[in-house]
Amino acid sequence: MKRLSFLFFVVLFLNFALLTTCLTTIAFAQESVETLPEIVVTATRIEETPKEVTQDITVITKDDIEKKGVEFITDVFRSVPELNLVQNGGAGKNATLFLRGGSPNQTVMMIDGVKVKSPTTGSLDLAGIITDDIERIEVIKGPQSTLYGSEAMAGVINIITKKGRGKPKLSISAEGGSFSTYKTTASISGAMDVWDYRVTASYFDTGGISAAKNGTEADGYTNKSISTKIGLMPSDKLGVELNLRYFEDTSKLDSYKWGVGLVDDLNYVQEGKHYLISAKGMFSILDSYEQTLTLSSIGDNLKFEDPDTSSNRASIDTTMQTADWQHNLYISDTTFTGGIEYRKEAGEIRDNFNKEVDNKAFYLNGKIKLFDDSFIFNAGLRNDEHKTAGIKTTYRTGGLYDFKPYGLKLKGNYGTGFRSPTLNELYYPFFGNTNLKPEKSEGYDMGIEKDLYGDRLLLNATYFNQQYHDLIEYDFATFTAQNIGKAEIKGIELGLTAGITEDVNLKASHTNMDTVDKDSNKPLTRRPTNKFNSSIEYKGGKFIVIGEYTYVSERYDSAVSRNLSQYSLVNLKGRYFITDSLTIFARVDNLFNENYEEAGGYGTPGVSAFGGVKAEF
Repeated sequence: MKRLSFLFFVVLFLNFALLTTCLTTIAFAQESVETLPEIVVTATRIEETPKEVTQDITVITKDDIEKKGVEFITDVFRSVPELNLVQNGGAGKNATLFLRGGSPNQTVMMIDGVKVKSPTTGSLDLAGIITDDIERIEVIKGPQSTLYGSEAMAGVINIITKKGRGKPKLSISAEGGSFSTYKTTASISGAMDVWDYRVTASYFDTGGISAAKNGTEADGYTNKSISTKIGLMPSDKLGVELNLRYFEDTSKLDSYKWGVGLVDDLNYVQEGKHYLISAKGMFSILDSYEQTLTLSSIGDNLKFEDPDTSSNRASIDTTMQTADWQHNLYISDTTFTGGIEYRKEAGEIRDNFNKEVDNKAFYLNGKIKLFDDSFIFNAGLRNDEHKTAGIKTTYRTGGLYDFKPYGLKLKGNYGTGFRSPTLNELYYPFFGNTNLKPEKSEGYDMGIEKDLYGDRLLLNATYFNQQYHDLIEYDFATFTAQNIGKAEIKGIELGLTAGITEDVNLKASHTNMDTVDKDSNKPLTRRPTNKFNSSIEYKGGKFIVIGEYTYVSERYDSAVSRNLSQYSLVNLKGRYFITDSLTIFARVDNLFNENYEEAGGYGTPGVSAFGGVKAEF
């Protein structure tokens, strides 16, 4: 806790110092206009255009996010069919993600290339991540352990934040709406000579809804966030980037009553403090050879307090430090990427355990382009050595062929993945087992993309199949965690993007997925068989109007031993540009007041409306 408090003050001091510097130099900086190419960086850990990526990817841009007008990343993920977000109540309540049916601790979550998760649970609570400073989100689907190690069994999601560009700019926004919700955000950003900078601060508060579906007491949430990205590039062969993020939040909760389920709890509160600090150095010895060294530290402190119920009291401290030294070698149409990584994870749960583990790894990936870049082949290998789980080797290969004259592209990938046991699975009293092996998986996908009518219509389809082995589950024979589970997940993803006119755009996507627990022969928990999303956008002069529709089919929830009903949601969004620097925006969520559940027994918001204004100077 002392470490968290010290780092909190360091982050605040550095942000204050940077903000002061920016404000005093704003009048003297020169404008620098930069046109950015469309790139992704997560698939092979190097910059490349999306058309060169062999893996199946989804990229969510800052324009996509801004048009949605939502406060938290959870509402962005809800409209992506290959992702199933489950939140235990309204805003700020624990939220986890299922990518292509993989469990939340089988997907790597990253912020600016830094892995973020809880070492005790193995997954990331997404509830407190605001959208204000997000540049884009890259979703890489299928086994990716070759480059990203443990947890990358179902895929990788990289949240990339904005950096300062051009002349100094100040942005301020305020919004409010249903459930006594209020949010204000301010950011300052820019670039000067060899420097770029961005500072974003936000405050969010809501009276909320009842976390318990049948409850009557509203469970509010408050979030205070600050983030900074600073870059220094004195030459095209040398650069440094510093990221500082901190947020603290307070969330009121409801509790479980045996034989009844989730019920109102007037005094149950969760308080959290969360930080991320990372420094990345980039150095090129030759035009064909570059190195990147990334050092990062993340930490979380969670306190659960309830004066009425002793079982609802807990204190959890977790930290994770990572060092990654990456090397890129470019030879003609071939790229080699290799590196070494060291990670240490530590966790303390009061009155239960205080433990740490480490992991050492090396990785190598090669990419080659042939036949005038029409054929691209990608392959890699990785070796990990975990303190308790031992050595694990994974590999991946993929290729694409672009029939350029026909606007047709074919893709295929095969890979293996693994997940090392979490600290809870290793050490939690009367459950943990230090003899656990890593979970393992193998999977493949095959996809096709077709452009029609001069790129005004894009169709795509992907089939995927994933096998999971040695899953860590509770063994009622030994009363401990054991490697006893097996599962299969397969399905198809369909997508359509159409420019109907210059002013009207349509998007639609659908995921059909079949999951099975091979021991019980039952569907895996909280995975819908079908999820469909569509949106239509109309641009008319100074305004944009968007209608969204999402359908989620029935799915089994093992936490309540029943199926959750299917549901449909309709959302409306609108923005009006009064001037180039002044915008008003509004949205209506759950227009038809659908009664539904994401997690059994937990509440979800009914029809709600929000609006606000944004000004830039």
